[in-house]
Amino acid sequence: MAPDLSDAASETRKPNRFAQRLFRTAAEDELPLTIQHERIYILPSGRGMAFICVIAIMLMASINYGLNLGYALCFILIGLFAACLLATYKNLANISFLSVATNETFAGSNLQVTVRISEEANRYRSSIRLHNKHASTIVDAKPKAVTEAQLTIADLPRGRHAIGRLTLSSDFPLGLWRGWGYLHTPVNASIYPKPETPAAAFEGYSATAGGPAARRTGEQEFTGLKTYENSDSPSRVAWKQVASGAGWFSKQFEAEAEQQEIAIRWQDTPAHMGVEQRLSRMCAWVVRAKEENLAHTFELPGSQTLSLASGQQHYKACLLALANYQMNPADSAANHRTTPSNLNHG
Repeated sequence: MAPDLSDAASETRKPNRFAQRLFRTAAEDELPLTIQHERIYILPSGRGMAFICVIAIMLMASINYGLNLGYALCFILIGLFAACLLATYKNLANISFLSVATNETFAGSNLQVTVRISEEANRYRSSIRLHNKHASTIVDAKPKAVTEAQLTIADLPRGRHAIGRLTLSSDFPLGLWRGWGYLHTPVNASIYPKPETPAAAFEGYSATAGGPAARRTGEQEFTGLKTYENSDSPSRVAWKQVASGAGWFSKQFEAEAEQQEIAIRWQDTPAHMGVEQRLSRMCAWVVRAKEENLAHTFELPGSQTLSLASGQQHYKACLLALANYQMNPADSAANHRTTPSNLNHG
């Protein structure tokens, strides 16, 4: 008789399901999510274990000496211990996670993780601790209100980082019990390279270039209006004409035709610099181009080349490419062969 492969497969999946149920190891939770009884785990804290030992000693002494008041005190304390168990559970039950978001940051700066929780049972929740492996914070949740908790994570290197499992815990009211629940969503944060300071001069220009980088519009002489295009900067829109109902137009400037198109490319960074230094220089160029509203192309080995553009969306696309860049071994070998030290030995 052939073995039942389906049963064998289910047996191999049981440990994974058990680990996910107990530890919430996989990022499978979807928001919004409410913490219910099946997600809450409660055990006596260190203070609770000491409390149990004291009650046990008191009970043995009462039995040994026949102390009726000792019995009464032990039973009262046992009732208090049980009541704290229920209070700790109710302090966590029915708290909802609404969203988990991160800010944009550069290497060397703090990453802020904002967690929005809500209380739907019309109870005040005290001393709710929210933490992951990097940071923790304690908040109080007001009845029927949304509460924001901020986790500050420092010293993360450049790259893409998973926020990981979030733990919601509490030892309210007396610290005799510790209850906790897990939330694990696929939320990631991209840490951009730290921009080089001071920013170096732009090195790359388009094929039509041949002079200094483009000057800002505010430094040019106004010559007339042209039909508005989606790529035009909001600062160039002729708002007076728009307000009067004449249509959408953009301001045109005398030196506009002489502006140079900038190319931000890996090959324009010095080959003798390290990978992170070269990324830092490119990041400084991207930030400077954004501040000066300069259109530019973007080229990075192993990633998609971005065509000539400007604006917030192009800015974020360039920074994400820098944050997620991984040096190809072939590119690393090529760079090593072209460094000045190798050329001097040739």
